[in-house]
Parts: sequence; structure tokens; C-alpha cells
Amino acid sequence: MSDHPTTYNAESAEGGIAWDDRAEIHIKDDGRGLLDGSKGIHEGTFLEMIKLMMAMTPDERRGHVIQKLGDRMIPPIEVEALAARSDYPG
Repeated sequence: MSDHPTTYNAESAEGGIAWDDRAEIHIKDDGRGLLDGSKGIHEGTFLEMIKLMMAMTPDERRGHVIQKLGDRMIPPIEVEALAARSDYPG
């Protein structure tokens, strides 16, 4: 798994989306901070975390974000846009 920037507003960075980057699902507004690494409730590849979030109900999804390591927080609206892309491998 790699850790380089991939998307912003579901638009590909140079070279496309790195679906195999490391990522975690966090509860939205969990405070981040010093112990942020221990607050993830699921971890795996970026693709796996998108699949897990899309398996949630829309109400559950709104309470979570994906933190892509080496990148940033991906809110539910962007997760849904990524899952709707024609090149989404999930």
C-alpha cells in the first residue's frame, strides 16, 4: 500500500486514484490530535474502506469519514462520488 495524495472532490490526481493506499474509517469529528492513529474503527486499503462505507446506511455513513493516510479526510459525499465513478473497481 502506498501513501500519496489521490483525490480531491472525487477528481483523480496525476496517475489516477491509488485504490490500494492505506486508509481508516473514523467517526466524524473524533477530535484527531495526538492519539488519532488509535481512533480508527476499520483499517485497510482505500478501496476496502470505500466499500465498507458504501455498505452502511446513508444515516450511518453521515457519521463517518475515511482518513486516507498521507492525505486527508474523505467525507461521505466524496465517498459516494468515488463509488459512482465509472473506473471504481468495487
